[in-house]
Amino acid sequence: MATREELTDLLQKWRDGSVEELEVWQWGQTAREAGAHEDELVADIVDNLAALPYDMIVREDVDVMLDALANPSDETDLSINLLWNHIDGLDVDGRRQALSDHPFYGEFRDAD
Repeated sequence: MATREELTDLLQKWRDGSVEELEVWQWGQTAREAGAHEDELVADIVDNLAALPYDMIVREDVDVMLDALANPSDETDLSINLLWNHIDGLDVDGRRQALSDHPFYGEFRDAD
């Protein structure tokens, strides 16, 4: 089961550069396949990480995820709204173009 604590640890490591995008993506895919998550927020973040290169989720998005995870469990709905408002506002096409030469994201520049 993916937990807030485990996810927070992974995201902090990604933000700090001690894990790379490929490892985060693979973790997200494995966690999504496992299917059990601590709560809906964790499930939504896992889904985002599992789609990392397709949705052009980048290291700069981590702070929003960490902020959402830092909210108390009884504010999960607010945290989910925070997350999705951010994700929905991303310029995915702009990121695809900007990251076209990136060693990880560049392979997915034409993905939908």
